[in-house]
Amino acid sequence: MDKMTRWRPFRELVDVRDDFDRIVERLFKPEMDLWEGQTKAPLVDVYEENDNIVMRAEIPGLRKDEIDISITDEAVTLSGKKRDVKEVKRENFYRKEIREGAFLRTLPLPCAIDRAKVKASYNEGVLEIVLPKAAEEKKKEMKVNIE
Repeated sequence: MDKMTRWRPFRELVDVRDDFDRIVERLFKPEMDLWEGQTKAPLVDVYEENDNIVMRAEIPGLRKDEIDISITDEAVTLSGKKRDVKEVKRENFYRKEIREGAFLRTLPLPCAIDRAKVKASYNEGVLEIVLPKAAEEKKKEMKVNIE
């Protein structure tokens, strides 16, 4: 028997909004392209795990004290600045790809969260934020009796 997949239209809207934001950033902020081969900011995975929303962002080359996380009722904002990389000037220098500069990424929250219980960790260039759902979000699903 096949499992039914629950349709979550809000998630599709979030994906469309993220795509639109990337297009607008590319059109109007080309000078901010600091992350070679990526979008203007770190790539982020967002998924639901039990009673939590989990966000994982690739942010290599920074120390945890160089990353800022701020949370509102609607979104999580990640920001930071790659520390200045000492420029090496040599006659046999062939390529420079390591970028430096600031980034900013705002991700909408799919539901209400309990901000007092949010936890974040940073290990080997990956930032993980665990956002527990608010108690009222856990109770939104209800069983309907059929008459």
